[in-house]
Amino acid sequence: MTCAPLTPGERWRAGPLRLTSAPRTLVDCAREWPLADAVVAMDGALLAGRTTIDDLRRSAAAVHHWPGASRAVRAAALADGRAESPLETRGRLRMLGAGLPAPELQTEIRAGGRLVGVVDAWFEAAAVAVEFDGRIKYTHPWRERPAERVLWEEKRREDGLRALDIRVVLVADADLGNGWPATEERLRRLLATPGPPLRRFSATPRARGVRRAG
Repeated sequence: MTCAPLTPGERWRAGPLRLTSAPRTLVDCAREWPLADAVVAMDGALLAGRTTIDDLRRSAAAVHHWPGASRAVRAAALADGRAESPLETRGRLRMLGAGLPAPELQTEIRAGGRLVGVVDAWFEAAAVAVEFDGRIKYTHPWRERPAERVLWEEKRREDGLRALDIRVVLVADADLGNGWPATEERLRRLLATPGPPLRRFSATPRARGVRRAG
């Protein structure tokens, strides 16, 4: 066990309990955790509004001489509160780790003044959308929708995107494990081909993600 100083702003209290602040706690965890786990935790805290990216990065920079500090700095640099699930975070890290371009997150696709859909990751030049397809979307649907309705809405949305000449890649949890080489190869092939020269849609990244509940 190692003792470390706390600034006044890093001391929080919840009733009778004394706590470290959210950014300090995340940074301390990131100094020891694997990178993906640390970024998942940071993304979740940012999405929930428990901290800000500026506070997170300041806290990481403040421990620059401590053991594991470089791990925390790297995790904070990769954090993005627009990721709406751990699968999205791990998928983004997989793509960046493979040397693929950094995608925009939570991008609104509109056509004819209508919102066609919001895609999890978007590659502008190639007009490629990546959707991270977690099982919980169907087993515990948002807003208590029946699973069959969720499946139908997802199909209609994907059909609408493809009708605009947008290439859609669905990525499940298994595709980030043993299936990653095939997924990476497909993404590289699609990103090497420019998107349609005449676009019938607009793509606008959102500033924030949406915290969803079952």
